[in-house]
Amino acid sequence: MSGESNFPFVEDDILRKNLDIAFDHIIELTSLSESPAYSDILKSSFRKTTIIYTASIVEALLLLLLKKQKTEEQLARRNEVFEVTKEIYDVNESERIVLGKTVHRVEKFRFDKVNLDQINLLCRDHSLITKDIYQDVDRIRKLRNRLHIGTLTNIEEDYTKQDLEFVFSVARVIKNLARKVV
Repeated sequence: MSGESNFPFVEDDILRKNLDIAFDHIIELTSLSESPAYSDILKSSFRKTTIIYTASIVEALLLLLLKKQKTEEQLARRNEVFEVTKEIYDVNESERIVLGKTVHRVEKFRFDKVNLDQINLLCRDHSLITKDIYQDVDRIRKLRNRLHIGTLTNIEEDYTKQDLEFVFSVARVIKNLARKVV
């Protein structure tokens, strides 16, 4: 790993170091995926791992962006629930007359309990990213989620250079967004 960070705008030393380590892995894996010494299936596997690491960087930078703009309190979900306090009369199998009340609840939000899908949605819903960026990040998430081999319906051997180029281009956009906010 070089002495200079690829994420100097990240103030949190631990996060910056982890981002740099992931970035170094990406550099090494990318060179392996281009090497003629490996079969196409192994090259695809290197690309898959590269996508996983790149998605983790995108996730971390989007979370950083979200943390800089919103608090956990601002992201708490408020909802109303109707609670039945007494059943008065059964009209038929699908209808009944009840006595009840509307209860207001707040579901706490915790930054340490969110995943890429939730972070991406929150960033979109709070206008921190555009709809197009949201869709691009979601595509990365779907590529990354193919790591769950138990749910695949075909043989996993098709991560391409174009997949990497796409993931890297989106990661650059997210990095630039985070740099501006931080």
